Amino acid sequence: MKIAIIGSRGIPPTYGGFETFTYELALKLEEKGHQLTIVNDKSNCSEFFYNNITVINSVYNKGHKPLHYYYNSLQLVKDNHDIILVCGVGGSLFYKILKVKTPVITNVDGLEHLRGKYSFWKKSLIYFLQILSAKHSNWVVADSFAVKNYWTHRFQFVKNKISAIAYGANEPEKSDNSILLKLNLEENKYFLVIARLVPENNIEMILAGFSKYKGSKKLVVVGNVKDSKFSQALYEKGGDNIIYTDGIYYKPHLDALRNHAFAYIHGHSVGGTNPALLEAMICKCCCICHDNIFNREVTNNEQFYFSQGNDLFDRINYLEEIGNKDQYKKMAFKQVVNNYSWNKIADEYEKLFLQLIRK
Repeated sequence: MKIAIIGSRGIPPTYGGFETFTYELALKLEEKGHQLTIVNDKSNCSEFFYNNITVINSVYNKGHKPLHYYYNSLQLVKDNHDIILVCGVGGSLFYKILKVKTPVITNVDGLEHLRGKYSFWKKSLIYFLQILSAKHSNWVVADSFAVKNYWTHRFQFVKNKISAIAYGANEPEKSDNSILLKLNLEENKYFLVIARLVPENNIEMILAGFSKYKGSKKLVVVGNVKDSKFSQALYEKGGDNIIYTDGIYYKPHLDALRNHAFAYIHGHSVGGTNPALLEAMICKCCCICHDNIFNREVTNNEQFYFSQGNDLFDRINYLEEIGNKDQYKKMAFKQVVNNYSWNKIADEYEKLFLQLIRK
C-alpha cells in the first residue's frame, strides 16, 4: 500500500505525541513492506528517511498557521496514495473542498476542545472541525475506548465508522545516565514529570501537592519552561527541591530519567492514550496519575491517582512509607507489553487500511 500520514509536525519526532505516533507507525508499516509518505512541518526539515519512507516538507509551520498546514499537506498527498491518515481534526475542513477521493482516516486525538490553553473561539472552531471529521472522514480513529465512547455519543453519524486504536511504546534499547550527573540527581531520589506546561496537564496542581512534601526527594519537571506567560508563572513558583530542565528530546536521556525515578507523576487530564504515560510505564515506573477515565484505562486501574494537590501529597507520603514499589512497576510494564506494543498498534492500522481499500 501507498500510505500518507499528515497532520503531525513530522519525523524524526521532536515535539509531542502525534510526532512519536507518526514515527513509530511509519517504521512498523515500512517493515511490513508498505510505502510511506510523511509530510513534515516547514521548520522540521528532514530528507529521505528509510527505504520505503519519503519525507516531504510543507511550506507552512503547523504552530503558526495550522489550517494552512493541513490544506497544503492534503494537496501534496491527495492524488497518489491508497490511504491518507490525518493526525488531528484540522484537515476535515478541506476533505470536500479539495475533493479528496482517496480514503481518509482521521485520528481525532483527545478531546481537544476542552484544553484550557485555548480561547472560547478556538474551542468552538475545534468542535466544528470535530463535526466535519465525523461527517466527512471515511473512518475515524480514537486513541482510547473512553474517547471513542465520547465520539459515538456526541456524533451519532460516526457510530458505524469508528475504531479505538491506542498509541504504543517500545521497551528502551539504551539509556544515557549522564543526564543524572548533569542534573545532580541520585537514583530513586526524585519524582519525575514529563509534560508541556499547559493548564490541562495540571502542573500547578502537582506543584501545590509537592510543596507540602517535607522529604528529601526532588521533583524534576521536563517541559517547555518559560515559553509562555503560564509556564513562566509556574517556573517562578518553583522551590529549592524543584528542578526544571526545559524540553529534552534525546530519548536515552529521557529513559534514564524514567528508569531511575522514585515515581512518575502524570497530570494529563484531556486526551486518551498519552504517550508520555506509556513510556513511563514501559520503563517500569510506579505512576501517580491525575484521576480521569483516560489514565485509569491506560493503567488498568493498577497505579495511584490524584484529583487535587492534597491527594497527590497523600500518595507521595504513602509511597515513601511502603518503600517497595516492585509490584506497581511490574504491573505498569506488563500492561504496556500486553496491550500497547507498537507491533500490535501497526497490525491494527494495517488491518483497518486494507478493509477500507477493499470497500
